[in-house]
Amino acid sequence: MVWIGGRRGRGSLSPRLILHDPPPGYRPPRRRIPDKERLRRARQDWILEHVLAVILVPLAVALVVIIVLMIATHN
Repeated sequence: MVWIGGRRGRGSLSPRLILHDPPPGYRPPRRRIPDKERLRRARQDWILEHVLAVILVPLAVALVVIIVLMIATHN
């Protein structure tokens, strides 16, 4: 049951509105993620991070080398 309204007590201008049923389409929060699924996601994230590191670090080094070469050879 959910209470929706302003002030509580005697001084409120509108009567209390109480919802007994959840709104259409409402789904209660899911329970805990199973350990197997959590480990699978962690393993997938670890692999993705390392693949990106292997790709992005040499790419950044190459970009810095190109910029330095352009500055060094500029007349």
